[in-house]
Amino acid sequence: MFHIKSLLLLEDENIAGHVLVYHENTEILYFGFFGILNHEANKISFLISKLIDYGKKNNFSKIVGPINIPTLIYGWGFLEKDGTTNLYIGKPINPPLYQDLFFQKGFTVKSKELSLEGPVLKFSESMLSNYDSENYDMFHPKNWKEVLEFKQTFFELNANLPPGSVITPGINNLYENAVEFLKNYGHLFMITFLRHKPTNQIVGSFVCLPNPFRKDDEGVYDSYVVYSILVDKKHQAKGMGGILTLTAVNEAWKNKIRYNSSPFESKASRSISLGKKFGLKIKRTHLILEYII
Repeated sequence: MFHIKSLLLLEDENIAGHVLVYHENTEILYFGFFGILNHEANKISFLISKLIDYGKKNNFSKIVGPINIPTLIYGWGFLEKDGTTNLYIGKPINPPLYQDLFFQKGFTVKSKELSLEGPVLKFSESMLSNYDSENYDMFHPKNWKEVLEFKQTFFELNANLPPGSVITPGINNLYENAVEFLKNYGHLFMITFLRHKPTNQIVGSFVCLPNPFRKDDEGVYDSYVVYSILVDKKHQAKGMGGILTLTAVNEAWKNKIRYNSSPFESKASRSISLGKKFGLKIKRTHLILEYII
C-alpha cells in the first residue's frame, strides 16, 4: 500500500511542524497534513525546503499535495483566500500564507478543487418524468455485506472518470475503510446504483458520505458530501446523471439530510453545471500543488 513517513520540525525538542510523506511508486512523492505551529512563515519555508530535499534525495520526479489520507475524512488541498471556513468533512482550513510560500519555492497549481455547497432541495416526483428512464432502475444495497461485494463494480465505474478527477492514490486499497466510515456515521441510502434493465448491468452510482461535524436538534447528522456521481460512458449523455441525482437527493431529504457540499475538479464543467442546477454555489476552492524535480 503506502510507504509513509512523518517529517517533524523540532524546536527545543518540541514538535513545531509536521508533514506526512508517502508514495506508491518511485515517480510521485505525495504529502499531506502540512502544518506549522502558529503558522510562522520562516518555519513553513524551512519545512517546504526539507520536503523538496527529501524528494530529490529519494529520486522522485515530482511532489504532489497536500492530499491527506484518508481523503474522505481529511480532504485535500490548501484553502484559497475568502473560502468558507466552517468545520466540514474533507475541507481543510489554512491561512493562504501556506500556498503563497509554496509558490515562492517553485510549486505550481496541479488542480483546483471546487466545493459546491448549499441546502438539499426537495424535488417533486413529477420531475423524474422529464427523463427517459424506461430502461433503467435505481436501487440501494440491501446490507453492508452487499456493499463490500460491489467493490469491483464501483472501481469499474471509476474507470469512466477523467484522469484529472482521480486525486487519491491507491483508492483500490481504501474501499473497505470508506465502507466502515459510512457504516458508522451514515446509511445504506447514501449509496445508489443505476441498473440497465435490458442487460441487468450496473452502469452508474451515486455515493455520499456523512458529515459528522453537524447535527440537527434531534441529534441526526443532517449534512453530507456527494462524493461521486458515476455513469458508464455508453450510458452518458442520456440524462442518467440527472435522474440518478434526483433519486438520490430525494432519498436524502426523506432521511433528514438538509445540507450538501460536493467537491468537483474545476474542469468538470458537466458536473459543476449539474450542481448549480440543483441550487449549489461555489463556497470554497482548494489548491493541489505540484513540484517538478
